[in-house]
Amino acid sequence: MIQSKITERYVLALLDIAARQGTTDEVEAQLKLVDRLLKENQEFMNIMLHPKISRQRKNKLLDDLFGKKLSATVLRFLHLLVEKKREAIIAVLHDAYKHDADRMRGIVKARVNSAIDLSPEQRQTCRAALEKKLNSTVDVQFSVDAAILGGLQIFIGNDVLDGSIRGRLDRLQKHILEGTVS
Repeated sequence: MIQSKITERYVLALLDIAARQGTTDEVEAQLKLVDRLLKENQEFMNIMLHPKISRQRKNKLLDDLFGKKLSATVLRFLHLLVEKKREAIIAVLHDAYKHDADRMRGIVKARVNSAIDLSPEQRQTCRAALEKKLNSTVDVQFSVDAAILGGLQIFIGNDVLDGSIRGRLDRLQKHILEGTVS
C-alpha cells in the first residue's frame, strides 16, 4: 500500500510535467519502451534493484540504454528514481502512468464478463450504456466466463456491478442462510 502511494506521487508529478509541456502521449510511448525492455530483459531490473550497485553505475546504464531514445524529461525522471532509491517504481511506471493519463483524458477502463461471447452489436450497446452512465469515454475489455451462468459482471476500478445469475444465486443463498441462522 505504501509503495503504491509513493508510486502514485511520482507518477502524478511526471504526468503534471508532461501535461504542462504538452507531451503526455510522447512520455507514455517512451515509458512503454522502457516497460518493454524490462519485460524482455529481467537482468536489467535485477541490476537496477541490486543494492550494491552504485547509483552512478545505474544512471550510466540508463544513459547507455536510453540516452538517445528518451526525452530529457523522462531520462531525468528515471535518474531521480535512482537517486531517491525508488528503482522498483520503474517496473510499474508505464502501467501507473497510463492509468493516470487515461483518467486525465476522461477515459475509464472497464471489464465486462458474460456467460457467452457477446455479438458486436451487444458490445457496442453495452459500451454506449456505460459511457452514458459514467459520462466518460469507456475502454471496455470483454471476456467470457461460463461460471457466471448468465447476465453480466461489470468491473470499473474497484466497483463491481454483478447482474449475473451466479451472483444472484450467491446472494439468495446468503439471504436464506442468514434467515435460518437467526
